[in-house]
Amino acid sequence: MAFSRATILLYALLLLLLDVANAAECTVERNDDGSDDSQHILDAFEACKTDGTITFQQANYSAFTPISLTGLKNVTIHLNGNLNLPSNMTQVQQAINSTKNTPSTYATPWFYFDGENVSLLGSEDFEWGRFHGFGQQWWDIGNRILRPQLATFNVTNGLLSGLKVIKPIAWGWNLPGKNIRVENHFVDAQPDNATRTSTVSFPFNTDGINVSGNNITIDGYYGHNGDDCVSIINGARNVLAQNGYCGFSSHGLSIGSLGRNGAEQTVQHVVFRNWTMEGAVYGARFKSWTGGRGWADNITWEDITLIDVSTGIFVTQNYYDQDKGPRPDNTNQTSTRITNFTFKNFTGGLAANWTDGTCISNPCWNYVEGIDNTKAIILDLYPGTAFNLTFQDINITPMNKTANDTTVLCDPSTLAEGEQDILGFQCQNGKFAATEIKNGSSTGGSGENAAFGRSDIHNLIPATIAIATLLVAQIL
Repeated sequence: MAFSRATILLYALLLLLLDVANAAECTVERNDDGSDDSQHILDAFEACKTDGTITFQQANYSAFTPISLTGLKNVTIHLNGNLNLPSNMTQVQQAINSTKNTPSTYATPWFYFDGENVSLLGSEDFEWGRFHGFGQQWWDIGNRILRPQLATFNVTNGLLSGLKVIKPIAWGWNLPGKNIRVENHFVDAQPDNATRTSTVSFPFNTDGINVSGNNITIDGYYGHNGDDCVSIINGARNVLAQNGYCGFSSHGLSIGSLGRNGAEQTVQHVVFRNWTMEGAVYGARFKSWTGGRGWADNITWEDITLIDVSTGIFVTQNYYDQDKGPRPDNTNQTSTRITNFTFKNFTGGLAANWTDGTCISNPCWNYVEGIDNTKAIILDLYPGTAFNLTFQDINITPMNKTANDTTVLCDPSTLAEGEQDILGFQCQNGKFAATEIKNGSSTGGSGENAAFGRSDIHNLIPATIAIATLLVAQIL
């Protein structure tokens, strides 16, 4: 039996409408006595894990057990309330030590999301849509044992919107998925009782977002923390992170670390654009370990404003743990290769101190010979393995000094042949001196269309229905 084109289109339209009509809706229940709501959360997600809408009420939920939410498909989650971890440190440690949640790069997450076409939407009310980690008490006693990462979002075609992370114990969100959009993200990992130079109560390892996935867009970020604001790590490709603010003592907009223990790791096609860094140790940072392998390619930092930042731009291919002794011998004479790095339009000022409260070793973890509070750029390269690095429109001034006092650390013997011609400043241990870029600039990376979030899918459905209806009407 042959079907007309009109019949086929009408049938497809009816299936689409039927699918929308049959979408499941679940409201997450909670206990009035403040006891563990984890089972209620699991029950709601199990009932609505496919073509469902899951709604948290405007209330506080006790997520006292690590939660794994896998196999999600076409799901929208409305976090109208707050999700609270246990305030008891021992309870958290025991739970994270026994959970079967899939570990991330740095730790095991308390919340694990897995699936496709998943949107997690926070409340528009600033007091709701929060994840409370109660990290202050961990920071106060310097407890860095069995700390969880807050969450992993291992989703294909995902959206995280309007979420607030309040006093996380350590690392925030981990993004190993693909086609993910993060928008209007908020992080409060600033201690209530300490400054950025105080080791007491310092929020160690409070990364805002770790990215190891593909086709990721972060658009709109505001946070205070004590480690990388955004960290792009092994496996990441096609990432755009733009329109953000990092305060307290961020360790920058970072690539890496890469190549620890000689590992071969890669990152490609990343853009950081339009960020303000205030009180940070670094504005922009690349870090790979001594003896590493792999490749970092096509990375751009542009339109970065610095306010009281310790070092504007820091690139090292020779990182090692300062508190574990002297730099190890690079017996294999290998390094993570870096190519096509662009640093463009950096403006602002440096801080009085070149480090922060994370300095608990001697020498400090971020010490390099010659460092002081006048360094706009530090290039700590492995000889002959960095190609097509360019610096354009760098206007960074030390605190209470003039632009003429700005200095750089750069060993010209580590530059590959011809690299000085396109570097954009004179590689030397001395004053910053801009130079003409003779042979063009680095290719950089666009990342403009990096991610396709579920919000786009939602927007397409009405249009799809309308177009199909018009086609059917025309054919009939």
